[in-house]
Amino acid sequence: MIKFNCPHCQQSLRVPVSRADTEAICPGCHAQLRVPPALAADESGSLAVPPVLSQPPEIESPPVVSATDESLQAVELLTVDDDGLLSNDEDSDSTVSAGTAAAQREILKDRRRKVEVSSKVFDDLADRVSEDSIADSQMLVNRRSHGQLGVSRSNLYLFAVLILFVSITSFWLGTMMNPGPPQQLENVLAGADEYVNFEGRVTFRSDDDPEAIDAIALVILLPEDSLPSEKFVENGIAAGIEIDDTLPSVQEIRRLGGDITTANSQGRFAMKVASGHRYYLLVVSALKSVDEAPRDQDLKELANYFGSPARLLDGKFYRWSLEVVNTNRDIRVYHR
Repeated sequence: MIKFNCPHCQQSLRVPVSRADTEAICPGCHAQLRVPPALAADESGSLAVPPVLSQPPEIESPPVVSATDESLQAVELLTVDDDGLLSNDEDSDSTVSAGTAAAQREILKDRRRKVEVSSKVFDDLADRVSEDSIADSQMLVNRRSHGQLGVSRSNLYLFAVLILFVSITSFWLGTMMNPGPPQQLENVLAGADEYVNFEGRVTFRSDDDPEAIDAIALVILLPEDSLPSEKFVENGIAAGIEIDDTLPSVQEIRRLGGDITTANSQGRFAMKVASGHRYYLLVVSALKSVDEAPRDQDLKELANYFGSPARLLDGKFYRWSLEVVNTNRDIRVYHR
């Protein structure tokens, strides 16, 4: 038997050796307690236990000493009721028979028996863990490699093609929905090399000079294949008057793809238009008048561009001709 006091109510208790180092309930205060381990048998035949303190110091437990066969023969039993309560010293005084003591001795041997495991088991386990770790590492490397190849090749190429397609589509839609002036659009499509210089010199015959300089003569180039939505107004446009670039009619002529200017003091003029087109050339003298009326065919063609062609000519010598502009040209306009 193991004799000890309840750490809660200090009631003296006895339990069989088989209950050593187990949980139990005090029959006096009904508090849960732990049965201490058996140390050695005293003279009465009961096993001594270390003193139980309410707050034991933090020290290592003393080694358990096995009871001798002679002391186990005189061990008394502690009765346990149905609720798991331990009985006190007064409740049980009967001794244990020799057969019961032998059974308890076997129980103590089984509780103290160590389980031996071969080192080979641990070696095999370590090898399996190592192999699994190597396999997992290799699998992770393969997954990373496959992921990098997918992003750097197929996905990257797909994104590049998609961005290029969106850029081209956006540029095309912007050009179609908001086109610029024809002259600016031709500059973009044809390029600067597709524009050529159209130059010349204007003279006329006078009584004193067969080739007098016709300064401030009016020179206009009008594209044959482009007609204005509204006819040009002649106000501010006439021979002998310098061209005002802010006039709406002047800006509309250039927007249409033509050009307008006047001859300088040497009778020369220069314009720049897109090549590969046919233009109507109108040159109105500033100094030489004419008595004859303009030709009806000329007035009809001029009426496609101007609201009052006769007012534009103003009784002066003029030249109205259709010119093909492919390269740089330098022409001579002579009013007889």
